[in-house]
Amino acid sequence: MFHTLRSKLLVFFILIAFVPMLVVGFISYTAQKQEMTNHAEKSLSMQSSNIAADISRFLEERVNDAEYLSRNPVMMNPSSSLLDIRDQMYYFLDIHTIYYDTYLIDDEGIVIGDTENEVVGHDLSDRPWFSQAMEGKTFMSDIYYSTILDEPVLVIAAPVYDRRQNVTGVISPSFNLESLEDMLEGYASEQQETGWGGYAFLLNEEGTVISHPEEEHILELNYFDEQGVTKKSIDQVVDDREITKMIDGEVHSFSKIESFPEFHHEWYVGVSVEESELYASLNNLLMKYIISYGVILLFLLFAVYRLSAYLVQPVQQLVETTRNFASGGGHDRKYVNAYEEVNHLNATFDHMTRQLEQRENSHKKSTMVLEATDNGVLAIDRNTKRITLFNRMCEEVFQRDKNYVIGTTVDEVMTYSKPFASFVKSGDIDHLLETMEDSCQFEMECQCDGELRTYFLSVSNLPTMEEEPTKKEMLIVFYDLTEKRQMERELLRSEKLKVVGEMSAGFAHEIRNPLTTIKGFIQLFKERSSEENQKHYPLVIEEIDRVNKIMNELLNIANPNPKEEKTTANVERILKDIILLQESQMKKNHIDLETFFQGDIPDMEVNVNKLKQVFINLIQNGIEAMPDGGRMNIRTRLEDGYSPSEQRVVIQIQDTGIGMNSSTMEKLGTPFFTTKETGTGLGITTSYRVIEEMDGTINVSSETNQGTSFTISIPVKVLESVQ
Repeated sequence: MFHTLRSKLLVFFILIAFVPMLVVGFISYTAQKQEMTNHAEKSLSMQSSNIAADISRFLEERVNDAEYLSRNPVMMNPSSSLLDIRDQMYYFLDIHTIYYDTYLIDDEGIVIGDTENEVVGHDLSDRPWFSQAMEGKTFMSDIYYSTILDEPVLVIAAPVYDRRQNVTGVISPSFNLESLEDMLEGYASEQQETGWGGYAFLLNEEGTVISHPEEEHILELNYFDEQGVTKKSIDQVVDDREITKMIDGEVHSFSKIESFPEFHHEWYVGVSVEESELYASLNNLLMKYIISYGVILLFLLFAVYRLSAYLVQPVQQLVETTRNFASGGGHDRKYVNAYEEVNHLNATFDHMTRQLEQRENSHKKSTMVLEATDNGVLAIDRNTKRITLFNRMCEEVFQRDKNYVIGTTVDEVMTYSKPFASFVKSGDIDHLLETMEDSCQFEMECQCDGELRTYFLSVSNLPTMEEEPTKKEMLIVFYDLTEKRQMERELLRSEKLKVVGEMSAGFAHEIRNPLTTIKGFIQLFKERSSEENQKHYPLVIEEIDRVNKIMNELLNIANPNPKEEKTTANVERILKDIILLQESQMKKNHIDLETFFQGDIPDMEVNVNKLKQVFINLIQNGIEAMPDGGRMNIRTRLEDGYSPSEQRVVIQIQDTGIGMNSSTMEKLGTPFFTTKETGTGLGITTSYRVIEEMDGTINVSSETNQGTSFTISIPVKVLESVQ
């Protein structure tokens, strides 16, 4: 019985270690429990006080921001235009990124300006904060649910004075309440680092939860009713700096946020920690005090040391050999003839290390291949749907570290990786996990970071090393074909343009000859005809010349380098001329136009007529895409390169129209392709050709029912004068 290591250690520690340690631990724990409890509760109370002070400072800063904006000279000037006011609002939002909008209300309570034009015209005169502000007082409301914005809000209202110190209106900057919630979440993060966990929340004087990590509780849960307490009892807890133990195992500490002249509400900061986590240090204290007792510990260490000289020495030698083998060294050593278990362990260890070396070498080679390949490789357990393999390429494509992915289920990874979720849905991976029997290969498309990517998948069953045939893994190897398919589409478009060009050249050549003959005969008839016919001949000649001009324009599609008349012009002036012509049609279609011109765009050498045609095509397409009205934005900017010769002018034409689906986007620019009943399908094609002749580019982004944006980029100094 006493020839095994387990039996010797078991009897020794039962008689020598366990009983004394149990007695000493109980005495130490009883003596220090109250002190540790008071310390933990005091720390929790200090946490709630610190958070309350931080929130109070945060609210005072928001009030100061509102008063600062109300004293803006533009806001105080009644004659300031709405455009100047919005400029100041945008400037304020750029400086104070915590705010997302600003509202200016006149003295009758009507919203006359905001940055997004979403609430202009709303009547807010019935709001309590409006009347307070009109009395010349800066006011901060309680958090309440706004029916206009359809979300919880905290309103700050500051009076706007004119130069005679008369209140002319109210300014109300709106900040994102998530910033307040971030302060509370920051506390939770700090608590996680200390090992406590827990969370923080806010209550108003009525007990309503106004901020909470679980959004469904905000403005819906009354803490006083839920926990069966009153405001008076909470005030008593705050004054005595005590904590409350809740029935569900949580410990709560409260602090009151100090009020100030603009903030008259009574808010409470609550900190919640699991009772088991708050007092977890008491269990650790037991072991520390057991070790500190001198006589018992000295006797225990002496006895263990003497016994380990006989029992542990061969095991220790085996441990050293194992550590050396794990670090990459050899495992040669001298055997120690000890008790029976160690002798068997030595022999087994030698056999195991030889097998591990062979397997490790094979595994290293396989791992190097998997990590070096440009193919994405992942394996999924078909029974549990857990990911068992995830190589470097998968990390790049799905933007997740494999250390966090391996061992988790497919559904879990889909929740925090949108590219992976799109990949699984597009490839119908769930269906393959359940039904696939044989290997298969196919091509698919999915959205990754807003881009449509094309992948070629090879899916096969990968048996595990276990003997049970039902435990299989599915191996997925995929390769990115996006660039290849894009090159194929560009090549196809180029070929189509070439064919159209050749067709246009032949068509124009065949038409011009008979037109020339007809023109000659008409001129001859003009000399011989009556006076009545002579009135019609100039019109016929003029129409034939117009047809000939159309033929010349058709030839421009076929000729990649036509002879052009270039002049020095300014892109912004060209745009302003075109906008002037299109204003009446935009007003007729109820379209709001906003221009954002940089103003310092340099003059450049271009074919003005062709560039005008491109802008007219794109602006007209935008107008036709908004039959029920909308908004069009036209922007210009100058992008600097490494030298002045590499500068580029960027023009963006953006509408909020019906947009385009992915199928239309793929065919965009293809000759004769159009979605309009009366369109020819050559407008966008010609625009692409004109910009390409200027060594420029056109990029398009669009979503159905969300609008379309055309971005044109043209180099400033790349075109040479035609000799």
